[in-house]
Amino acid sequence: MERLKQELLACLGEEGLKLHEMMKEHTTFRVGGAADYFIQPKSAEELRAAFEILHRYEMPVLVIGNGSNLLVRDKGIRGAVIQIYNRMAEITIEGNTIHTKGGALLSAVAARAADKGLTGLEFASGIPGSIGGAVVMNAGAYGGEMKDVLASVDVLTQDLEIKTIPAAELNLGYRCSSIPEKGYIVLGATLQLKRQRRRNPWTHGRIGRAEKGKAALTVPQCRQHLQAS
Repeated sequence: MERLKQELLACLGEEGLKLHEMMKEHTTFRVGGAADYFIQPKSAEELRAAFEILHRYEMPVLVIGNGSNLLVRDKGIRGAVIQIYNRMAEITIEGNTIHTKGGALLSAVAARAADKGLTGLEFASGIPGSIGGAVVMNAGAYGGEMKDVLASVDVLTQDLEIKTIPAAELNLGYRCSSIPEKGYIVLGATLQLKRQRRRNPWTHGRIGRAEKGKAALTVPQCRQHLQAS
């Protein structure tokens, strides 16, 4: 597979491609053997180009976020793992609207929103996952969930088209959406929040504690037990 390696390197560069990468370095449970190809794209265009190459070689592909709900076997993963995480994690705020890439941590987006005096995302402050994963499962806590604030989602379709899908078309329900059945990969999301009329000490205190608690993610843990084979 030297030819495949060279094509992926030309597409992603050395920072975006690792061979025989141990998955324990990329899961919060800190377990898991090697993935044959470990890919970290920095843009939607790189992601699409990588998929085109992998499909041409009929290479199995597993897409993950920050690994907070993934339990990988010691034998590792045959094929390619694509991680949408800190190389696709930009967050921008325009008024009451947040545009975020799929790899941004949900807790980080909640903290940025609070810093800008926006309300509606407080429920997400302690959820250890990425925006992409949060959208796919309509993550929620404390009476709030993603569908309450989600305006639209940027996705890569099975036909490798980049589209923006309104939240109303995603069939968001209790910890589910139509994204998996449609084969979409979440590239980013647009959230619509509200302006706080005054600073809420309870809100900022809770988000501050969640930010400090990020260190806990370095301790092996897993919120859900899944197997990647």
